Amino acid sequence: MWSISKYLLLAAVVVCLSVCFRLYSQLSSLNITTLIHHQFKASAPPPTISFYKLSLQWPPAACHGMYTCKPPIPSDFTIHGIWPQDSNDEPIPPYNKNNPCTLKTPTPPTDLPIKLRPIEVYLTSIWPNLVDGLNLTANYQFWEYEWKKHGTCSDYPEDPLTYFKSALKLRLGIKTIVRFGRQTSWTVKQVADEVFHVLKAYPQIACNLNPSRTQKQLWEIRLCYDRPNPGQPPHTLINCTNILRVSKGKIIGPCKSLSDTIFFP
Repeated sequence: MWSISKYLLLAAVVVCLSVCFRLYSQLSSLNITTLIHHQFKASAPPPTISFYKLSLQWPPAACHGMYTCKPPIPSDFTIHGIWPQDSNDEPIPPYNKNNPCTLKTPTPPTDLPIKLRPIEVYLTSIWPNLVDGLNLTANYQFWEYEWKKHGTCSDYPEDPLTYFKSALKLRLGIKTIVRFGRQTSWTVKQVADEVFHVLKAYPQIACNLNPSRTQKQLWEIRLCYDRPNPGQPPHTLINCTNILRVSKGKIIGPCKSLSDTIFFP
């Protein structure tokens, strides 16, 4: 009886050693980096800034089709934002601590009322929220939104004052954007050509629709600037990659062609 049990125990040990040896052989033949890849999927590197886009909106069009604005409605182009873009003309995503775009910790949006106080008057005049431009609280909500969405992953994540001043300086440096009069209609290409004649760089044109959705309007003219050297604000005007708004290779917005006619209200 003891002899049979001894042989059964020995057989079990042999089978166990055989299974362990085969498992070791299989594991040793695998590339260890492959195992690590399957267990720990690396985060994709954040996109790289290629250029900046200064978005200038035409208030009469924005307030006649998109927003219900309290007067006075500005009669000149105002800033919508200055946006870092990648090489595919896609906006750099906002800061995400799980996959950060910078090693620096961006200034929180709630700090803007202190950081932007030196330029508050200029921002209210040139970069207002159009719904209620004289409401300082609403303006700060607008600026905080733009900072969170676009500024935190710009080249100035810890310096909102420089970020906002850069847009103000660019806008104040442009005396004329287009020379045609209001209440006129033009094709998208004619508007882009006009901007090129004035500024020597092709813009991006964004359209919206009037309240009855029967007429395309000139909503925004967006200007593109080369990414500056570290420590400098954007200053070199370049041709925009796309004259019409494009996202992931598809044209978005009511204007689909350079031959579309748009109204300048």
